[in-house]
Amino acid sequence: MKAVLMCLLMMGTAFGESGWQPLWQPKENTPGYDAAAPAEYKLDAERTTSIHMPAYSLYLPEGRPGKPMPAVCIFPGGAYCILALDLEGSELAGWLNKQGIAAIVVKYRVSSDPKHPERFPRQLMDARRAIRTVRSHAKEWNIDPDKIGVIGFSAGGHLAALATTWTGPLEGETDDAIDKISPAVNFGMFIYPVISMGRPYTHSSLKGLFPQQYVQGEGMARVSPDRQVTEQTPPLFVVQSADDFVSPLNSLDIVRAAQEKGVPVEYHLYRTGGHGYGVRLQNKPTDAWPQAAEQWLKQFKPEN
Repeated sequence: MKAVLMCLLMMGTAFGESGWQPLWQPKENTPGYDAAAPAEYKLDAERTTSIHMPAYSLYLPEGRPGKPMPAVCIFPGGAYCILALDLEGSELAGWLNKQGIAAIVVKYRVSSDPKHPERFPRQLMDARRAIRTVRSHAKEWNIDPDKIGVIGFSAGGHLAALATTWTGPLEGETDDAIDKISPAVNFGMFIYPVISMGRPYTHSSLKGLFPQQYVQGEGMARVSPDRQVTEQTPPLFVVQSADDFVSPLNSLDIVRAAQEKGVPVEYHLYRTGGHGYGVRLQNKPTDAWPQAAEQWLKQFKPEN
């Protein structure tokens, strides 16, 4: 905890962290609610698992600007089994707050327990609910409802890409007031993402996540974000390193799809850097990606 607080101080102190707020209230209204599911727990300082109650934590920057600001929903990675809530969550919130951008860390459902699995589309429900929640509070939080983006890491990059490219309804969503709000994303940022299904290099984090109807034919294409890019897909920012154990062909797939559809995309492929670094410095070429992202994000910030 001390290390996280120090990191936030270095990056820019958050104006206020809301603590974890449930995405659905009461909790029994959560689609797929399992009263018998075990409580979440930390495997170690970096990894939390057994997340069955989706939630969000809001971070607002110090000295809020007069004009409505952009907001970013953050989806940490963890192979859809755990979440790196500090490395790829709260630390990213501090980085975004320093730029005058509201940040929302999303604790979406993950599990490695076969007795209480969390299978697709629950994660996408959580992501879309988080985006809708931000849009529903836009006036209260001084957020521009037309400048809500997502950023995701590893498997969270796959979720962010799905949230960015998914069109139409999603089976199982509720019809309450929040779920009637648009879940549209205005920009997407995918950092060392898992993207593709059905390729020789499909990463193991996607295996076992999807019910049978999503692992072949049209269902497989539906959960491969690169195959869902259209001319209406918003601007994208993509980062990966050539030595990543998640094949860089994943990020190339969605970059190529964006170029084919005329979608603005900025792509950074670094010689070395590996995987799972967030915004932490490791004396490798990937240390440069946050600065590149800061420049890219300026297009969504209000003019002074």
